[in-house]
Amino acid sequence: MPRPQPTKCSGWSHKSTIEMDSIAQAHNCQRRGQPPPPQPPPQEQQQQVSAALDSLATISTGRRIMERAQPKTQTPSWFALELLKRTDLSSGDICMFHYPMDFFPMMETNGMESALDMISEGRLGPRGDEESNALELGNVDMANASLDARNQVTRIQFSWYQFREFPREALGRAYANLQHLDVRQNASLTCIDSIVTQLPQLTSLNLSDCPNIRTLAPLAQFGADGVSMDVQMGDGLDPSIRRTLNLRHLWVRGCNLRSMERDEWADVFDALAISSGPLERLTLSRNGMSYLHSHVGKLKSLTYLFVEDNDGGANLKNNTPGIGFEVPDELGELTGLRFVSFCGNNVTVLPRTLGRLHDSCDLYLHRNPNLAYPPPMYQRSVKAMRQFFHQERMTLLRGAVLFMPHRKRARWRANERLYSPGGFGYLVCKDRFEETVRRTSITLMSD
Repeated sequence: MPRPQPTKCSGWSHKSTIEMDSIAQAHNCQRRGQPPPPQPPPQEQQQQVSAALDSLATISTGRRIMERAQPKTQTPSWFALELLKRTDLSSGDICMFHYPMDFFPMMETNGMESALDMISEGRLGPRGDEESNALELGNVDMANASLDARNQVTRIQFSWYQFREFPREALGRAYANLQHLDVRQNASLTCIDSIVTQLPQLTSLNLSDCPNIRTLAPLAQFGADGVSMDVQMGDGLDPSIRRTLNLRHLWVRGCNLRSMERDEWADVFDALAISSGPLERLTLSRNGMSYLHSHVGKLKSLTYLFVEDNDGGANLKNNTPGIGFEVPDELGELTGLRFVSFCGNNVTVLPRTLGRLHDSCDLYLHRNPNLAYPPPMYQRSVKAMRQFFHQERMTLLRGAVLFMPHRKRARWRANERLYSPGGFGYLVCKDRFEETVRRTSITLMSD
């Protein structure tokens, strides 16, 4: 039986829909008391997104899709219709995957805000006016726009949607109970600042193949007291925006984090450590990282850690060592870990503290051809590593115990050779003593 294909929405090309979008954008600007922002030409927008999408060409699925798809700017009404059409109240999910992939949906931040405000402000019901008639195009269940229906939505996934950032507050107003946010194959996304601030119940965040995300510092904008740094700095913001991280799962894959400073990583891990989730799963893969910061040892509730395919400055295909991926000693403090993967990171040395991990922790170190310590035969499990490190310590201890008597006897022999009559040390001391006596005698005779 052939698989039915979803009906393609025609809202992006309908004249009345475009007119309605202009009305919606003007309504938003009037509500906030701001003039309408100037919009760049559509051709320039498509050129920018096309250049950004080139960074996704290394993905196999991306290559096949990009051969026949081009970015295309969509209207707020089209986006609002897609949200309602793809709402599944039985599972509480909204899967925003445009199918068939004949173009990449491209959205401006203001357009997303207009679409979300159309939903949250209740301007989608069958009231018989021009705006509602424009929005009723397509096969859409308008009941999905009700407050009860929106409160049942807990997960939203955006795949191949291109936008630079989320609106500051509109997403949280439209879907207040959102707990899971999934953004994939977005080459335009550069800022995640507005995600956590407007989604206080967010427990899982997935950022996959977003190559223009260069920092996770916005996750660290909340201090230990749960107050936003903007509020602490006195920017005049409403104190009601105070938030604490509630993340339990964080996936960051295919981003560009090679330029993050160590201080930024420290702040991010400090914020994740006080997450009320608490954080249990962390993935930092294919991000161009060369080290894992030592503050990862503060994530005491962490059970799954995936840090994979970060080259660490090496070319693994040519077996070039590079600088090597740094694994911190503090990782051994996470005794609650049950799964750790450092595959494909060009790890050269593992810290001895890994022997402190629990015996049931599964450790995967594949595709690290330059890993020399501990030896390969001891890399298969934490228990084997602990055995090797124990043997190494015992060897050093036995060597130190056996060395002490030899050192003591060597000192005796050295002292005897130096300071016995006729020894070099004896002669030097004798000359110094005689010279001192001679000078002292001359001084006394002159007095």
